[in-house]
Amino acid sequence: MSKLKKYSILVWKRIKNKWILAFLVLFVWILFFEDVNLIALVKTQNKINQLEKDWAYTEQRIKDVKEKKELILNDVEKYARETYWMKKDNEEIFIFPKDNKEDK
Repeated sequence: MSKLKKYSILVWKRIKNKWILAFLVLFVWILFFEDVNLIALVKTQNKINQLEKDWAYTEQRIKDVKEKKELILNDVEKYARETYWMKKDNEEIFIFPKDNKEDK
């Protein structure tokens, strides 16, 4: 007898067992047809994980914006001069490029 035939006979004997057959039917039912099936649970868990990551990112952005708001409200002139290079009429601005020696 070939190995495939022996294997198929063994599988058929196992499937004929009423307990294994009941387990397989129940497993397929829960996997696909139940309202709260395993596939939906996995998708929901993935979505929850993604939303938690988005929540953390949004909280960090809010924290950064609040710090920037404090900086602006504390010294508007300093912020305008450093960010937008604004100057008074009798002043000159010298802009020095930043050296990125660490990147080289």
